[in-house]
Amino acid sequence: MKKKKLFQLLFLFCFLSLLLGSANSQNLVSINKISVQSEELNTFVLLESSAPLRITGTYYSQSDPATIVIELDKVSTEVETQIDLQESLLIEEIKIEKSGIETALLLIRMREKVPYRFYTSNGTTVVELNRIQRTLNGYILTSATEDKLKAIPKKMINFVGVGIIERTDSLEVTAKLNEEAVSQVFALENPLRLVVDFFDTLYPDPTYTYPVQRLGIFRVRTGQFQRESPYTIARLVFDLSEPRYYTLDIDRTEIVASFSKGPVTRAIPAVPPVSKPEVEVPPKVEKPVERPPEVTRPPVTPEVTPPAERFRPRTIAEEETGYFGEIIGALRFKDADLEDVVLWLADFAGLNVVFDPDVRGTVTCDLRYVPWDQALDVILRPNKMGRSIEGNILRIAPVTTLTREAEDRRRLEESLELAGPVDTKYYELSYARARDIESLIRGKVSSRGELIIDERTNMLVITDVRDRFNLLEQLIAVLDTPTPQVSIEARVVEATSNFVRNLGIQWGGRGTLDPYFGNQTSLQFPNRISVDGALIPQGISTRGIGGPLGGYAINLPAPAFNSALGLSLANVMDTVRIDLALSALETTGQGKIISSPSVTTQNNHQAEIIQGRQIPVQTVANFTTSVQFRNAALELRATPQITAEGTIIMDVEIRNDAPDFANLVNGIPPITTQSARTRVMVPDGGTTVIGGIYRTEDSISRGRVPFLHKIPILGTIFKNFSRTKQHRELLIFITPRIIQ
Repeated sequence: MKKKKLFQLLFLFCFLSLLLGSANSQNLVSINKISVQSEELNTFVLLESSAPLRITGTYYSQSDPATIVIELDKVSTEVETQIDLQESLLIEEIKIEKSGIETALLLIRMREKVPYRFYTSNGTTVVELNRIQRTLNGYILTSATEDKLKAIPKKMINFVGVGIIERTDSLEVTAKLNEEAVSQVFALENPLRLVVDFFDTLYPDPTYTYPVQRLGIFRVRTGQFQRESPYTIARLVFDLSEPRYYTLDIDRTEIVASFSKGPVTRAIPAVPPVSKPEVEVPPKVEKPVERPPEVTRPPVTPEVTPPAERFRPRTIAEEETGYFGEIIGALRFKDADLEDVVLWLADFAGLNVVFDPDVRGTVTCDLRYVPWDQALDVILRPNKMGRSIEGNILRIAPVTTLTREAEDRRRLEESLELAGPVDTKYYELSYARARDIESLIRGKVSSRGELIIDERTNMLVITDVRDRFNLLEQLIAVLDTPTPQVSIEARVVEATSNFVRNLGIQWGGRGTLDPYFGNQTSLQFPNRISVDGALIPQGISTRGIGGPLGGYAINLPAPAFNSALGLSLANVMDTVRIDLALSALETTGQGKIISSPSVTTQNNHQAEIIQGRQIPVQTVANFTTSVQFRNAALELRATPQITAEGTIIMDVEIRNDAPDFANLVNGIPPITTQSARTRVMVPDGGTTVIGGIYRTEDSISRGRVPFLHKIPILGTIFKNFSRTKQHRELLIFITPRIIQ
């Protein structure tokens, strides 16, 4: 009976486990399809799933900096997901990797890092990638934005205000409008900016700038970008130090952008449908700014960035310039009082005016279609007057007065800064030497500050007022970055060919008419004749080959030969003899030598590699013998410099010296030198020829007997022939590559 109950309990437990497992599997979300859509400014990754996705975190991968990692929870990876990239110019690969029982990672690998965000639209999760625009020819209006603008009546919207809340690990920016406006988000370069444009929107105040200098954001700016036809555009700008994740929630008349530190966990906002509500204009509200608490002894940990990102200009601090006032159609005055003209301009701009007692002057001008603030500066400058704007109050005063007040304010700010509390922080440097950075940042330390270097640990110890550490940390973060490396490969190709052809002839003879041989002449004189064309005078050696008679009268052998043919003809009594010798030589040769030195060095540092031998050379001076060693080797010296465009400028010196043992001088071989020294610019991975030597020799020499060599046909036996052709070719190739 007990066994039966135990069996029933086990069966019930298994049944409940199956039910729970089935319920859990039904709660998991499956991603059915991933597609990519590209427009003029941005690229969109559409995630179609069986239910809304739960994103628990997102960040850029440390191992692959251009890969976005999206952490997904309660997701199933059992069903294969259809992925369609549609030949995207930005995205290289999208894949899903299982990271746990019910978790997965969505990996989006791109060609470069860009700002990105998430939102949902019609039940589909959208990853918006803001491609960084580098070559803009005029303002780009996307087709989607243009369709939205055509779908609603044209009316002017007011930019009410901007609120900023700054916390230790986040920044939240709120923009308020009096009505819902069509917006467009994109990214720009130099410097890197994330831009939100509001169409048919007026920004009434002067340009607003809020410095941040943290969380990858330099500052936040708002202002009027364009007042011309066809659209009036107000702009919200985030100056970024690097591409990163952000959120942008658009709720009718309120736009909230936020940036967080580190991996982000946040709910996905939804994009509301386009509507045209009539709302009451809210008052302008400025949200309070919460300053992060001071943190002592922060380590500086710069991120490793690719060379293309590293060499882009980054702004630490700059002054805002430009005119953003409303355009005045025409401004004409003749000998008008300066105060009256300023009052007219202030009324046009909606500002209150305060004049210093010393303000005086006259205005004569004819201006058309200029911003009101530019017109004000132009008419104030000839009268030695200046302006300042505090809120909605415009103050006019002499330039000397404003300059003196600005100097007093600067001194007051400096005194307040120097009177502040003093902190001591240390910074452990990873890539730069503390001694090298010291000279660059010492000028930024205040008079109360102190900079100490610990070369043993490569550490900077800085004591200064708190307000100075923000700039110092920015400088250290910029300077303490890894130096990219360059691999330089050289190829020295030497090709030679030669051809030699030699032809020569030697001949001579002897004839004797003598009674001894019974062949004397029938005359009394001459009765005896002896002709000798073979005997060589004493002291002169025979060239070529020797003959039976001891020599040749016509001695024109080949200058060098490896084959010869001799012929000797004589009568029975050997009273008449002719000796003949032919010599010849023909040689050809080809050779190729390829040397390939390769070396790796850091940017702006010289690299040197040598392979070969050293030749000892003895010199005697004042009865003292000294030995000096001279290189006879392959040497490569190069100093690379990576440019902002990713090309490489190199100072290159290459030598290919070799000893010539065939021509020794006092037992020491001379050095055959081949070298090149130049400066070139080469694309990353490209190859250039930095030097080339082409040498061709073609020589012909003939030895001949005067006058006789001119006899047709027979003249051939009175001359020899030699021809030498040599061709030498030297090419030097250089290929640099940036090591990522």
